[in-house]
Amino acid sequence: MSEERPRSPFQLLHLAQRTGARRLVIQSVPWLVYELPANPFDRRSSLTLVFESDDTMRRVRSFPADWRALSDVDLFSLSWTR
Repeated sequence: MSEERPRSPFQLLHLAQRTGARRLVIQSVPWLVYELPANPFDRRSSLTLVFESDDTMRRVRSFPADWRALSDVDLFSLSWTR
């Protein structure tokens, strides 16, 4: 049986904490960056790197495996890619 998809912001934050989320502050805006497993209904079936602030959420499908080792600026620049 597969793990249930997170549905609430609390569940997403819990998942982020379990998967080694990284916190950034860019131009005084705090961001949480974490990997999210593929949705069972997503034909691409790949991990997504999520960039989340209080009012924005971005998903990046193509990212380096060592994204945690990137500088804050380099990591944040990934949020503008697909």
